[in-house]
Amino acid sequence: MKLRLRANTLRLRLNQKEVEKLAAGEVLRETLEFPGSTSLSYLLKITPAADPQAFFDSTRIQIIAPKAIVLNWAENEELGIYFTLPTGAEPLKIAIEKDLVCIDGPPEEQDPLAFPRELAEKVC
Repeated sequence: MKLRLRANTLRLRLNQKEVEKLAAGEVLRETLEFPGSTSLSYLLKITPAADPQAFFDSTRIQIIAPKAIVLNWAENEELGIYFTLPTGAEPLKIAIEKDLVCIDGPPEEQDPLAFPRELAEKVC
C-alpha cells in the first residue's frame, strides 16, 4: 500500500492482493521507521458504518472506509473511491485507488501485483 500526501489530500494506492485482503476484512498496515527509534504507521480498514472516518495521533494515520463501498469498488473496474471529511479548516480529501503498473519507474519500484494499465483506459 502506497501513501501520498499533498496539500490536504491523502491518497492510498493498493495493488490487487491488497484490494482482495481489504475486501475480505483484513486491516492493511505499513510502517515507516525513522532514525532515533521513531516510526509512522498508516492503516486502512473497513467498517459496517456508512460514513468514512480518518484519525491521526502522533505516530499513526487511520483511514476507515465503509464496507459496502469497498466491496463494490473491489468487484468493479472503478479506479478509486473518494471521500471528503470536514476538519476545522480545509476539508480532508481521501482517495483510495487501485495502483496501476508503473511504466517509467526504476525496476525496484515495479509491483507485479499492480493493476494493468488497461483498467485506466476502460474507465477514462
